Amino acid sequence: MSRSRKNQISHFNVMVVGFSGVGKTSFVRTLLETLALDQANTIANSNNKKRRDSFMSENSSVLVQEQLQGPIERTTQPYTISREIEVEKKERIILTIIDTPGFGAEYLVDKQLHDITKYIEHQFDLTLQEESKVKRNPKSVDTQVHCCLYFIDPKKSALDEFDIRILKRLSNRVNVIPIIGKADNLTLAQRNRLKPSIIKDIYTTFKIPVYGMPDEEEEEEEDDDDEEGENNKKEDKPTTLAQFLEQFDYEQEDNDTQSVLDYLHTIPFTVIAYEDEPETGNPIEISPDIKLGRDFGWGSIDCLGEKYSDFVKLKHTLLSSHRRYLQLDTVERYYEQYRTERLMYKRATKIGMVAPNLATS
Repeated sequence: MSRSRKNQISHFNVMVVGFSGVGKTSFVRTLLETLALDQANTIANSNNKKRRDSFMSENSSVLVQEQLQGPIERTTQPYTISREIEVEKKERIILTIIDTPGFGAEYLVDKQLHDITKYIEHQFDLTLQEESKVKRNPKSVDTQVHCCLYFIDPKKSALDEFDIRILKRLSNRVNVIPIIGKADNLTLAQRNRLKPSIIKDIYTTFKIPVYGMPDEEEEEEEDDDDEEGENNKKEDKPTTLAQFLEQFDYEQEDNDTQSVLDYLHTIPFTVIAYEDEPETGNPIEISPDIKLGRDFGWGSIDCLGEKYSDFVKLKHTLLSSHRRYLQLDTVERYYEQYRTERLMYKRATKIGMVAPNLATS
């Protein structure tokens, strides 16, 4: 293996999506602050950033930010920001976050969802174009979106029709992880009610294939292998995610399976963003023990504390335990699916052009 190939830096790209006011941009700022606290981040070089300058829709481009400074405000135009960080085993990766404007008026949801989907598909097109070249660029950058964090309003008691529509559409193109933003607005009791309610909607009621959900097609194939016990298996098939997880003996499973089980036991992740200074957007100073938190007067909350927030678990999931799974799933599942669709479309178009000539012959 050549030295340049051996030292090649991997790219990991995360998109942030959700309705306005659910804490997406605040989460991005908090994540960047944690990377700064880790003292492992440097700004990605200009060549990498230029490759991130793709389109969101036909009439708008994606801004490329080097730093996020000033008051935290609602995102009105999509932007990307990249950091070179060190993960496990001293591996260096370039993390790129794509922040998107929040969904607004109901009549605009489909248009905004179309723009987001087109952005994801455009990254597939870039890969497809590169693969089609006779001589490929050895320095080409992976711009595919490996993960999409979908933020859910904590004021809801369950997914609404727009959440369901968005999640189903996005899950057809990218690994989607559900997030409950602004979890500091929830009591522990409210949080413990909301999480199962969302999972019930995703797994049982609407069967939305977000990242990590058991694959129904694989389960059906396994059932078909044993025709004699088919009826019994259908009756025993778990109807809730909790029942599915009860089938596993955690201590007896391998590390990869345990990692998936940990993830499924946690979703949807609840996150809390730091409280910012209104003029600067920087974290307020609370105490030496709380680097990023919120001060309520009667007490303070540590955004990185596991009692109130899953922020640390989410960060570990993205950058360590599931990063390679997300990258692999993007290529083997979503890109290959898109590539097949494009090739079939081109083939169908050619057949359609030839058909009239055949009809007149």
